[in-house]
Amino acid sequence: MKEPSEQLIEMLGHPYSPRNVQALLQSFGVKRMPPPNSYFNDDIIWSVKTSIRIDVYRAPKINDLTGLQYTNQDEWIIGAIHFLVPGSDDRIKAPFPGMLPKGITMSSTPDESIKAYGQPELDEECWWPGFSGRILAWRKPGINIAIEYADSEIDRVMRSYTACLIGCIGAWRNDNPEVFAP
Repeated sequence: MKEPSEQLIEMLGHPYSPRNVQALLQSFGVKRMPPPNSYFNDDIIWSVKTSIRIDVYRAPKINDLTGLQYTNQDEWIIGAIHFLVPGSDDRIKAPFPGMLPKGITMSSTPDESIKAYGQPELDEECWWPGFSGRILAWRKPGINIAIEYADSEIDRVMRSYTACLIGCIGAWRNDNPEVFAP
């Protein structure tokens, strides 16, 4: 049987259904998931209890970001799933409690992630105001995976695991096209 994280990732590119997502997260104590309520063509759906963020988009926005061709203007399409730990967002108080695909967890090291996924297409050391760490990203057929590691006092710790349709870490079809373009 697949892990809830794997089943959520399989929902990428499909319409967002609060009931279906809630059913996957029920084992973590999630009793309901909110519907999108944005007036814009994108929204963020949170499951703080499980430390998950789901990015949903209407057809014009996701088509522009990815180069895909969704036609139903009224559906909200799942574009990205973020599994998070404290420090990745103010709302997150505990790490995602489940297993991630390929047997890694939110406590896996960069080397363990590389062992699970192979050599990344992007392996970058980053120093931004308020953040230093390493970003690993892989392009797979129809999906990208980006794992962000933050420097801590003793080691590097996973801060987020993101699976998205065609781009992650702000890199959609216009940024790093050799890695992320459709």
